[in-house]
Amino acid sequence: MNQTLLYMLITQLILITIGSIIIVFVIRQIYVIKLEKRFEPFCLKSDNDPEISALDWLLKIIWKVAHKMSNLFKKSIFLTNYGKKYDRFVTFEQNEFKSGLDYISVKFLIAIFFVILNVITISLQHNKINIISCLITFLVGFFLLDLFLMISFKKKRKRIEDDLLKAIIIMNNCFKTGRNIMQAINAVKTELDGPIADEFKKIYLDITYGLSLDVVFSRFYERVKLEDAKYIASSLTLLNKTGGNIVRVFAMIEKSVFDKKKLRNELNSLTAASVFVFRILIFLPFIFVLVIYILNPLYFNPLFTSILGIISLILIVLLFSLYVFVVKRVLKVKV
Repeated sequence: MNQTLLYMLITQLILITIGSIIIVFVIRQIYVIKLEKRFEPFCLKSDNDPEISALDWLLKIIWKVAHKMSNLFKKSIFLTNYGKKYDRFVTFEQNEFKSGLDYISVKFLIAIFFVILNVITISLQHNKINIISCLITFLVGFFLLDLFLMISFKKKRKRIEDDLLKAIIIMNNCFKTGRNIMQAINAVKTELDGPIADEFKKIYLDITYGLSLDVVFSRFYERVKLEDAKYIASSLTLLNKTGGNIVRVFAMIEKSVFDKKKLRNELNSLTAASVFVFRILIFLPFIFVLVIYILNPLYFNPLFTSILGIISLILIVLLFSLYVFVVKRVLKVKV
């Protein structure tokens, strides 16, 4: 019995070590890619240079397989409608070769990989393969990508929120010099970079297709879910219906957004310490669980092998979720 436990502990340590090495390698590759993108505008590149990083090569294969799976998923109406929810994560430059349905395919690939990893781990421990365990692992792998996408989307939205005032100032200055709306939007997507430039490229394309200004900015709000974008869309809708001076309207929008941003920054600085403590308290339970699991892998078995343990686990998850929800609502400041 002691030899079996020792064997299981050694196996788990090896798997944790391998997983840690893979995570460090991926983080390092992501950091290298960010540095490459930062210095790319200042470097000369040869068209005949076929070099490609290992991570780019792996991602290229994954997206290629995902695209083939997406062609099969297009036959399903449910998956097609589900994939439309992920269209907001596709940038303007990726529209031609990537769609929201490709993200669904990637989610399935990650889930299958997690199930295979779970089966290998159970086999190494000489345990029977449990269908419930495989199902839970599949669901965790399937929704894991959503977590990363939401984090990425929040960062993108935060940057759009920071750069939206710059875009409004550029458009207002263009209107003051006598330029039309198309020239103002073109100036924004030319002078700015990052997500805000990508969104204004979509706005420019929508206007080119003949959509009205209020509809275009309403679609912009639906993509980014920012109150400032909603305020712009409402102002332009009112301007479209009642008429008025667009220079004066954008001057009012610029002043309003500037005041809201100033007040928001002050409130964020006042609540920064509380938010930091809240985030630490969220991650502490997971760290303790991980440490206890490494020291004694069988410690949490009663939570999964008895009815009382399962009920306790459900109550723990519900109470923790309620704690996160309530504290987030308390710390959230709306301007």
